[in-house]
Amino acid sequence: MEHRGKLRPAAVRGMLRVAMLAAAATLSTAWSAEVAYDITVCTHGRTAMLESNPEITAFGVESWGIVTNASVPQWEKATTHCVGYTRVVNGKGSGKGVCKWVFANGDTGVGEWEIPAVGEPAWTWLMGSAGMKGVQGGGTFRTVFSGKPVEPGTSQACRRDWGKYTLP
Repeated sequence: MEHRGKLRPAAVRGMLRVAMLAAAATLSTAWSAEVAYDITVCTHGRTAMLESNPEITAFGVESWGIVTNASVPQWEKATTHCVGYTRVVNGKGSGKGVCKWVFANGDTGVGEWEIPAVGEPAWTWLMGSAGMKGVQGGGTFRTVFSGKPVEPGTSQACRRDWGKYTLP
């Protein structure tokens, strides 16, 4: 029997399945493409004084840390290693550096931090491996609290980092 102008029920079901799968794939991609994160990371760091006089104070910084609280499961127990510098000129502090993140599943990401003399601190993702490959985006951060240094030239602190990133 020929159907003119009408689709067979099996064809309709097949097209509906394809449309539903396409919609699910599109939604899945959209949901997984952008990730909002809000973490607390506690760090131990050390400083190396380069210069300290009335005109400038400049020192290198290096820190290691672990995420203690995460809004996204991927960030749970992630670790970090950062290097950079801080300077104070005319009473205004600023700094810049890079950090490598290692996630529990082995994925890594590298980004750049900047503390301007005026304005908000910023974080920008530069690259990632495996599941973080092609990462783009960034955010900001704030020190939540810091403790008394165990030894001179060291620091112990926790900070909150938050922002968004996209993955291809």
